[in-house]
Amino acid sequence: MRSFTTLLAAAATAALFAVPAQAASVSPSFFGVMANGPLDAPGVDLVKEGAVMKANGVGTIRLPVQWPHLQPYASFAQVPESARWQFSNVGGIPTDFSATDAQIGAAARNKLDVTALVLRAPAWAALNPRETFSPPRDPASYGRFLTTLIGRYGAKGTFWAANPSVPKRPLRNFQIWNEPSLHRYFPVKSWAPAYAKLLRASYKAVKAADSRATVITAGMPNFSWRDYRALFKAGMKARGYFDAIAVHPFTGTADGSVKILGFVRAVLDANGARTAPLWVTEISWPSGRGKADANQSWVTTEAGEALKVDQVYRAYAKSAKRLKLARAYWYNWVSSDSGNQDAFEYAGLRRVAQDGSFEDKPALAAYRKVARALTR
Repeated sequence: MRSFTTLLAAAATAALFAVPAQAASVSPSFFGVMANGPLDAPGVDLVKEGAVMKANGVGTIRLPVQWPHLQPYASFAQVPESARWQFSNVGGIPTDFSATDAQIGAAARNKLDVTALVLRAPAWAALNPRETFSPPRDPASYGRFLTTLIGRYGAKGTFWAANPSVPKRPLRNFQIWNEPSLHRYFPVKSWAPAYAKLLRASYKAVKAADSRATVITAGMPNFSWRDYRALFKAGMKARGYFDAIAVHPFTGTADGSVKILGFVRAVLDANGARTAPLWVTEISWPSGRGKADANQSWVTTEAGEALKVDQVYRAYAKSAKRLKLARAYWYNWVSSDSGNQDAFEYAGLRRVAQDGSFEDKPALAAYRKVARALTR
């Protein structure tokens, strides 16, 4: 989920795309954050935290929805009797909506748009149950789970009927997996043909359940333009597979990130997908310098992280029309910021304080300022 490349770091310093003092305005939904990590801890007040997001310019969140968490059992016969009360019957499959209900409800109360990042396969549906991120044996089973999510949270979803006090904001954005070009997140021999089949099955299932829904490809890191070229070669088409294309353009500078998006845009245009918008579903410069074991050019200080927030959103907004760039999600909203060698554990706009509460980092003030400056 959190991958990057330093290949373009040196080239980016040539400033092929200068970052202006001001940039073209964008819609509020342009400004997003990844909603995971410490937010998933027990006891977090998601409604309160969502209000903080909204007050700081966040228009949309990218929310991981882990299929095994909702449907860990294939049938009620497998569910321990003491736990059966937790599950609803969805086509014969025991389904626990409780955690996702809380997340979707908190977002709706704060008028935050949600993109569901739908991940993993439960052991009973996995191609290789020993692999955490194994794709499903049958892509159609993943499609049926997407249908389940729409049945619960879509325009006619049972969640809204069961919770009339919650403002109705149907879930209509579905991102199909994450970084399948990396073996650890999609452990199959030939990832491109397998992912193209999963994407096709997902698109058909989502559109059958809600024709107005948006299907977003998995975010591609590293050589993302090459990966999309490989997907088109493997059978992915500009129609019937996706509505938007996602990229994770991690690199040393804001200008370099825009350059990566330009490479992807060129591949899409050459393969009949000129109208497909780009979504940056992960971008960040973690403030882990001197704390994490990674010393790449994208790892910075807290002051550096704040500067990068400003630079990258201004660069993105300036290039949005040319690239058809519709959204950009900072990775992530809150991070632990201590006791970890993973640089991305320092990537949050907020961090976990010593008492367990969340506190702002300088990056949040920068995010708020640039969001207010650029949104129309």
